[in-house]
Amino acid sequence: MTHILRKLRAYWGKQGRFDRFLIVTSIPYVVIIGFLLLFQGESCSPDHFYLFALVFAVVARQGKDFIKDWTPPILLLLAYEYLRALIPKINPHVHYYFMAKFDAFLFAGQLPTARLQHLLYNPNYLHWYDYLSGFLYSIFFAVPLCVAFILWLVDRDDFEGYVFGMVGLSYLSFLTYLVYPAAPPWLAAQHGIIPQIVHVSDVTFSQFPPFIALPTVYKYIGPNLTAAVPSLHAAYPFFTPLFIGKKYPKTVPFLILYALGVAFAVIYLGEHYFFDVVLGLAYAYLAYLVVAPRGAIQRMISRRKTRMINNL
Repeated sequence: MTHILRKLRAYWGKQGRFDRFLIVTSIPYVVIIGFLLLFQGESCSPDHFYLFALVFAVVARQGKDFIKDWTPPILLLLAYEYLRALIPKINPHVHYYFMAKFDAFLFAGQLPTARLQHLLYNPNYLHWYDYLSGFLYSIFFAVPLCVAFILWLVDRDDFEGYVFGMVGLSYLSFLTYLVYPAAPPWLAAQHGIIPQIVHVSDVTFSQFPPFIALPTVYKYIGPNLTAAVPSLHAAYPFFTPLFIGKKYPKTVPFLILYALGVAFAVIYLGEHYFFDVVLGLAYAYLAYLVVAPRGAIQRMISRRKTRMINNL
């Protein structure tokens, strides 16, 4: 964390008075847009983030670099979402039983989602943790993209490795969804396969009226309700401390706390089984091994930059 702050201070010191004014005035804009997204019950998608972050980059006079560095990973993430939506047409065979049996075996016959909702959920009154769980679930893309943006500002090599990891993690999960479409707990409950599960995230988001409707390509991408194994909602938050933990160790406790909060949220809300979360963690670790500072991708990036320098 200290290293990040030191680099941010160095970056700030290089800016002129007018540049600092532009940067500072862009922050309220991003915050206001973020709250509008939250209060209309809409999560921050990659194309939303791209546009908001581009404003910051432009006023910081790094617009060209931002477009060059960010356009490929954002397009790849959007392509992943589009391809994921096609899976039900390619492989309509949905798996319902294994995840529930795994959880029941591990937890003495009880499903963690059913147990948590029995203890905590009140159909007549939403508690603070219902809203917090919904919030953690909705910032699925926002947090890792914010981390990527900070890395882009302070260390472009780390940024490249991190976004490679995000994209690779997404496509590795896509291949799993394609081979093994799996139903989340709330969908299995609707089919009577497991005891009644409330789709708490839907209940929570319904409390926020849609004030605005910001354009996003996600409106043109059909949902895939059976992309549950592994849980990318859990994988991204666990991948982040793995990737930056050695270089920024003081951030790890906060990131681990966030990751555990997301894991609790997706299970409690009925979005994922415990099995999905564990597999998401395994996928996150696999992605980390590939893109770690001494991993295969980082070695490839280093060799590419060395060749570019030698060719100058």
